[in-house]
Amino acid sequence: MTGQHGATLVEALVAVALSLALTLAVATLHARVSSMSGAASRAADAQDTLRIGLAILEYELQHAGYWGLVTDPATVEERRTGATPLAVPVLGDCGPGWAIDLDWPLVAWSAGWPLECSPFAGATPVGAVLVLRRVDTEATVPDAGVIQLHANPWDGRLHAAGEAALPGDEIRDLVARAYYVSPQATGDPTRPSLRRKTLQRGPRVIDEEVLPGVAGLSIELGVDTDPPGSPGSGQANRFGAPEAVTGAPVAVRITLHADHVGLSLTRTVPLRNGWPR
Repeated sequence: MTGQHGATLVEALVAVALSLALTLAVATLHARVSSMSGAASRAADAQDTLRIGLAILEYELQHAGYWGLVTDPATVEERRTGATPLAVPVLGDCGPGWAIDLDWPLVAWSAGWPLECSPFAGATPVGAVLVLRRVDTEATVPDAGVIQLHANPWDGRLHAAGEAALPGDEIRDLVARAYYVSPQATGDPTRPSLRRKTLQRGPRVIDEEVLPGVAGLSIELGVDTDPPGSPGSGQANRFGAPEAVTGAPVAVRITLHADHVGLSLTRTVPLRNGWPR
């Protein structure tokens, strides 16, 4: 009868060592896969944040300079550069008559903080500042405490006391906003965020967070250098910093940067309502 032999001590130790090595390899692989999955998830979340931010800014840019029935803001009485600016205090306004400066529906700066109101938490903004003004896309009714444009196809007037509209006039709420990126998010000073100053009921200008996770905003203005009537006329073919552009821009190129390393998205938005005089 053939004798039976068990494993020797050396063989047992070798088996244990191999088992530990295999376990360590599997654990290391799992950690790497989890890390890669987590990084991919964070990158996807950051991309989604930038897409949402670009969609918001694109909508705002497409509607900048929209005044309802009014085709020329110069015909609106009591705007800032009018002979008699609207005599109503705006709490937290970003400069004398900043909220009602209808002659400039779009203003941009490459960097710094050009407004007289304070940015969130007093933090210096990261990148550009974009100011947009228009009226709401929906007509409304008189509402005291809200700056409203009463207008017809020939002229208009700003009101803030809930005055009834004259025959033939429509009423739309005024929209004034300044977008910027703060290095601090609401409730998290270690994370940046896209924010805006916005005109609200009161009337007052408040600071609100739009999207956390946006680390920078870049803006370029596009001008059309083609002669009128030539191929390509009306489309931007040269872009530059807002301070360097001297012609009448026809588009805005915006870039948002995420707090995820190296991730940014860019979109070019044609201006629908022209440019300030």
